[in-house]
Order: sequence, then structure tokens, then C-alpha cells
Amino acid sequence: MLKSNVLSLELPWNRKTVGVIMMLVFLPNILSMVNLTTPGGVKLHTFQVAIFLAASLLGPLGGLLSGLVGSLFSALSLSNPYIMIGNGILGFFTGWFLRRGIRPIFAVWLAFCLQLLWLVPTDYFLAGLSGSFIQNLVLMLFLSNTLWAVVAARLSGPLKRWLP
Repeated sequence: MLKSNVLSLELPWNRKTVGVIMMLVFLPNILSMVNLTTPGGVKLHTFQVAIFLAASLLGPLGGLLSGLVGSLFSALSLSNPYIMIGNGILGFFTGWFLRRGIRPIFAVWLAFCLQLLWLVPTDYFLAGLSGSFIQNLVLMLFLSNTLWAVVAARLSGPLKRWLP
């Protein structure tokens, strides 16, 4: 179903809504401290689940806020402020595609493609990361994004019913 105002929050402003917004904005900072290592040695980030939940529940602006503010710890710890903008792009466009009626996994993949337009040049030219490192990072982020898109899609239904 196509929403008429893709950018609106569409939730009443009350304590519950503000609490959910605060949680989904700050939760990625906590989750960014946790990486899951697979038996193959691939490290999966966990912070994306909160960004995707924010995008699903609150739309593009919620995803943008969660991506920007939720990446503060990573940006500071890695001395790479460009991470914040990249994750803001990921959250905003995930919410935007979801509001356009695109299924969650495809919305995340499309948003990730747009994020890559920012991530690859900034990591290579501004952060000084090697091409091989960025290649591995892109693969790891694709796997993480796919996993957490599925998890967020399953969680967003019950959470939407709980919100006003």
C-alpha cells in the first residue's frame, strides 16, 4: 500500500512514541559494540536491526535519525565520521522504500545500494581504507543487512500493534 505522505511520522506524539524513538535512535550505539563471528570468520554487525526497525516503524525520518545518531559510537571509535552519514542514508532510504510498498528485504537491499554510493568513495578516498578491505566490508555488510532485515521485518509487526 502506497502512503500519501512518505516522509511523515504518522504516529501521535506521546510518551510511548517518544520512548520508542529514543530507544531506536540510541540502541544502535549499544549494538555497534557487538559483532557476531560466524564459523567462517565473517563478523556480522548487529546495529542495523535497530535502524531497520526505526525505518519500518517510524518511516524515513526515523530511519535517518537512527542511522545518524545510532552511529555515533562507531564513528568516534573508528575515527570515521562518514559512517554516520552512510548509516543515515541506509535508514532513510530503507524507510522510504518501505513506505513506497517495497518488501522489507528488497527495501534494505536498495537502500544498501544507495549507501554504497557514499560508503565506497568516502572509505577509500577520505578514510584511507584499502580496496580489499572495502570489498570484504561490503560483503559483510550485505550479509548483516540481509539477516537483520529479516529479523526487523518479523519484529515490526508486533511492535506496530503495540504502538498507538
